[in-house]
Amino acid sequence: MDARHAPGEPRLLISRAALRHNVRVLRRKLRPGVRICAIVKADAYGMGAPTIVDALTNFVDDDHHHIGRTVDEFAVATIDEAAALGHVGLPTLILRPVENAFVGRERTRLEHAIRAGWALTICSRLAAEDVARIAVATGRRANVQVLVDTGMTRGGAVPIDVDDLLMKIESLASLRLTGVFSHFAHGEVDNHAQTRHQTETFQLTTDAHAARHGARFTRHMSNSGGVFFTDAQFDMVRPGIALYGIDPTCRPSMDRALRPVMKWLAPLVDVRDVPQGTAVGYNGTWIAPRDTRVGLVPVGYADGYPRALSGKGITLVGGRRAPVIGRVSMDLITIDLTEAPNAVIGDDVTLIDSDPLSPASIYEVARLADTIPYEVMCRIGSRVRRVAVDPVDETDRTPRIERTRH
Repeated sequence: MDARHAPGEPRLLISRAALRHNVRVLRRKLRPGVRICAIVKADAYGMGAPTIVDALTNFVDDDHHHIGRTVDEFAVATIDEAAALGHVGLPTLILRPVENAFVGRERTRLEHAIRAGWALTICSRLAAEDVARIAVATGRRANVQVLVDTGMTRGGAVPIDVDDLLMKIESLASLRLTGVFSHFAHGEVDNHAQTRHQTETFQLTTDAHAARHGARFTRHMSNSGGVFFTDAQFDMVRPGIALYGIDPTCRPSMDRALRPVMKWLAPLVDVRDVPQGTAVGYNGTWIAPRDTRVGLVPVGYADGYPRALSGKGITLVGGRRAPVIGRVSMDLITIDLTEAPNAVIGDDVTLIDSDPLSPASIYEVARLADTIPYEVMCRIGSRVRRVAVDPVDETDRTPRIERTRH
């Protein structure tokens, strides 16, 4: 669905052009031959995984020529997330490790994953043996990768056990070892000592196996921050937040020309003038200090608009600031239209702007809500329709006349 088919309702505009621009920014940081595994877990960080996957695998240039894919692989957290993507035509990695204790109740999902050819993550000999038995029963060879804990201390095989685990996997004919990976604890910090230590540990732990297996053995470690702040590219990188145009430092940066792919819009459904002294919203936390024009927007914390923005969030109407007044409720927010006196029912309100310097940017929303952009994005609810747009569709853009100075 394009933007012109979703007026008058809360919606996320997802810019295909911005998404593909961000891939190009990432590619320019990589050595020739280094692949990109796009992280599309958590419904592509709330952006809508089917929309994101389609944009990354069905690339059409400005002259409407079909180019094909812009990334090389996908990764999700769970088997169910992989199934929700449908057929993507690219390798897909399930990041959540297979745990021996849960194999019985997960058997049906594991069989489906093996038949689909998705790579399963293994961290122990017992899990490897269980997956091997299931693969034999399904009559298919299971693709597996090993997660190494190099210092994140959040799951994975410890380095001293990795050689033994890799040899075990190689001894099981129903398993196909396709790679090994780790994850940075401080990847968004330039030249962090822990990052250097993790990189060295990973290299020392995996060099011998990489030499033996050659191109059939993929090593990967860098997330979005790792792409920009380390040299640990190995064979592949796994960008997530940067794909969606958010700087991995969680602050806008002029050094990395990323473009936020998302703009959150919702219509004004009521506009009224209230006299001075009128209480607005639950518990009357905001009382009009003067005669005020108040707008009503059909979005609330059930849709992922943070309740923490009660009385301090900023929206835009016609490019002008419209502060959130009163409590953010489950389904609605109220805004002060003093600076947008000509606003009428049906006008669009920008809740999160795609301009990284806007007072309603994802960075500002996260800062005011005392959280990070990741959480704001992932919490946007299913009632908000995801709408893929190209430049010709982006009719909802409004002038941006204000900038934050933080």
